[in-house]
Formats: sequence, structure tokens, C-alpha cells
Amino acid sequence: MVYFTAGMGIIPILHQIKAILPDSSSSVKMITIIWVNDDPNDFDIAFKELEDEYFKFNVKLEVSCVVDEMNFSGGSSLNSNPEIEDALPNFRPGTMAVISGPRAFVEKANEYLVDRRDYQEDCLCSLA
Repeated sequence: MVYFTAGMGIIPILHQIKAILPDSSSSVKMITIIWVNDDPNDFDIAFKELEDEYFKFNVKLEVSCVVDEMNFSGGSSLNSNPEIEDALPNFRPGTMAVISGPRAFVEKANEYLVDRRDYQEDCLCSLA
């Protein structure tokens, strides 16, 4: 399971991982969260809560907080940000990705996952 989120999009993601991680019968083996913001201070909205989940479930949960300029008009730096490149796994059968955040981010992230990371459209869920 991959969660690719920006800004306040982290809030629904936190709710989802809190439901999935403690459930021992869940079929989810690994969760990767990539949380992108253009200002490091924006991570304050949920960093502590996300950190708490990481410390409880660090075997099943990978978290990356990435500062990115998010220039969506005329091209996003998602394509060239090495932290995103490193943190986001390529598509593998059985992987689902949830994209959450502002509409412009969701559109660019969807395009990035399909074009650059080989994700299938039917394996993507968008929350805008």
C-alpha cells in the first residue's frame, strides 16, 4: 500500500493507517507514506501523530516527509525531486496507491505514478 499525499491530505491517510495497521488480519504487508509539503512548517499539522504510528508499527510502516516546491503550473518538481524518486516504490502487482491532497497535487501525482512509476489506473485511488 502506497500513500502519496500533500498538505492536509495527510489527515484521511492517518485515519486509514490507524484502521489498517493494528488489524492483524489485514492483508496489507507494508505501508509507504510519502508526505509532500512546500514549507517544512506545514509538517507540524500531523507530524507527531504520524511519528507515533511509525514508532508503533515501524516494521510495517515507512514514512518520508519531503519538502518540494510543488510548482504545478507548467510542470511539477515531482518528476525531478530525488527524495520522491527514492521514497516512492515502482508499481508491482498487488500494490495499490492512494493519492490525497489539493486537486493540483492529486492530478500531478496521478500522472507521475502512471507515467514514471508504471502504476495501473485501476490500482490508484484519488482523494481530492
